[in-house]
Amino acid sequence: MSQRTFAFELPEDATEQQRATIELAELIDSLRGSVEHLAEAHAALVDRVDALDTTTGWIPARHCWRELDPDAATELWAWLIAWTGWLVDRYGLAQDLGPCWPAHPALLEELTAVCVAWHHAYSRKADPDAPLRWHEALHRARQRWQQWDYTRCRHGQHSPANPETVWADSFPGEAADQAVSDDITARSATNGPAPATGGNR
Repeated sequence: MSQRTFAFELPEDATEQQRATIELAELIDSLRGSVEHLAEAHAALVDRVDALDTTTGWIPARHCWRELDPDAATELWAWLIAWTGWLVDRYGLAQDLGPCWPAHPALLEELTAVCVAWHHAYSRKADPDAPLRWHEALHRARQRWQQWDYTRCRHGQHSPANPETVWADSFPGEAADQAVSDDITARSATNGPAPATGGNR
């Protein structure tokens, strides 16, 4: 808080009007100091609330793959891979999403959107029904995954749904590692943002 700046010595022969004016000026100066103190307290409170709001995890400031530089892409890859591993385990999605999803551009974009939406849905700023809307969005996303994974590389050939199905390869796996490496290398080569190709598959 800044120091009070009002300072004026009232002459002994000051009129009543002058005295009243000085008293009013002192009150205004005191009020200004109180308002500044409240503003600082408010800013500190906002910082504390924002800190509490990170209980659902860190979200990269930027998550548009097309615009990311190599450093930002590296952070986003690590964040998304960790979250997707949790998602597959939590919801039993090994049948729907193979471990080589980083090699598929459409799946990469879809999972990024689903991940960002999940973090918001479970944040303190979200509406009470946000988690429900997120689950509805996840249901629709799973249907799109079937269309975008046109190579059917989850099992090499189509097989009936099995709740016990797990990823055949370790997560994230060689295909995923290679897709991430290729993406970062491409961004470094252009010294800036590059479209996320997700490999050659």
